[in-house]
Amino acid sequence: MTEHIINQTLQKDFHGKDDWNNSLSQFKDKNIFQSYEWGELKKLEGWEVLHITVTDNESLKCILLAQVLIKKVMGIRIGWCPGGPIIQCNNPDNGINALEKFKEIISEEKIVNLRCKPYMLDTPENQKIFSVISKSSYSFTSPKTTILKIVSDEEFAKQVKPKHRYHYKQSMKTDITWKIYSGSEAAKVFSIVYDEMKNNKNLNLPIININAFSKILGTNENHKSRLFSFTGLQDNQPVTVCVISLLGNKAFYHYAASTEKGREIKASYGMIFNLIKELRNLSVDELDFGGISADGSSGVDFFKLRFNGEEMLKLGEFDISRSKVYSYFFNKALQFKRNF
Repeated sequence: MTEHIINQTLQKDFHGKDDWNNSLSQFKDKNIFQSYEWGELKKLEGWEVLHITVTDNESLKCILLAQVLIKKVMGIRIGWCPGGPIIQCNNPDNGINALEKFKEIISEEKIVNLRCKPYMLDTPENQKIFSVISKSSYSFTSPKTTILKIVSDEEFAKQVKPKHRYHYKQSMKTDITWKIYSGSEAAKVFSIVYDEMKNNKNLNLPIININAFSKILGTNENHKSRLFSFTGLQDNQPVTVCVISLLGNKAFYHYAASTEKGREIKASYGMIFNLIKELRNLSVDELDFGGISADGSSGVDFFKLRFNGEEMLKLGEFDISRSKVYSYFFNKALQFKRNF
């Protein structure tokens, strides 16, 4: 579908993998959750994928990009747009016009509620653009993340808080071997570590199909796996692991886990120092270190924040809903799922 509007062209589901990812690569706010491959992964989980772009007719540049995931729940079509829509334009009014047309498509698709989480900074200009859709009454995830720039070992060591440097030096006293696993091996080694941690801490977190996503992402131009488990082994047994995906010059930190032994020898601290080195070898510029809570109070926050990256506050979550009633019940359902 192609529709011309005021100085803009909207396209719906007229995108192949290469066209979509090429458009995505032009956005400074590109993210793995808006990649074509993420949509292919979600199809395996029963989601329908809808691709939408809006292009400026004068500059011929894509100014809005949104990969929408749709699923029927009790006969009702609901949607989720992780990492999107993302908008890039010189004039906020152009962004507003593009977002208005995006809303119309969501209505035409008979989606009763779409949850959006744009991977965009919380700035006055972006707030103005997104003021045309409603802020969610209940946020399922935090709008905060932290970004680690991939710098030299010396620069990274200087920026890290002293206590973390101390833990890193403690980890170096043990004989840990660092290794990359991809495909089924990436899934297997993560499962070994995560399952032990899950049992010890009574965790129940949703985990993607790591093996499937690794196959879907494939390799980059240097024939390196775009999804891998970076793992620390002691006596050939994994003690700490994280799952990383690559999108161009960006890396994304999806999950991490450590065994009891790994925590004892501070292996996770050594993992991040060595991961930075590995990403530098892969020509990565920055690592999205994953979400942190709004108040930075959890143990995971303490671990991430003291590597002293740049905190990124995103716009948050928005709903495009057919009515206030649908929005109310959608937000209540999310709240129930979060607390269950």
